[in-house]
Amino acid sequence: MAWTRDEMAAIAAKELQDGFYVNLGIGLPTMVANYVPPGMDVWLQSENGLLGIGPFPTADEVDADLINAGKQNITTLP
Repeated sequence: MAWTRDEMAAIAAKELQDGFYVNLGIGLPTMVANYVPPGMDVWLQSENGLLGIGPFPTADEVDADLINAGKQNITTLP
């Protein structure tokens, strides 16, 4: 059986290690942010240059000014 996009993103996130700086591409790679384990410090760079993106926002967290190169809403980390 083929993996889903979410399964592939979760598998990719398991390759990350504390302290990594990772440049994500458009599409599936942006989903990796949703699977970074709590407490792990990983700095994700979006395709448009933002360093410190977080998981996709919930409906109440959407900020129309925060988007990635794929025009998807994103969150930022402190």
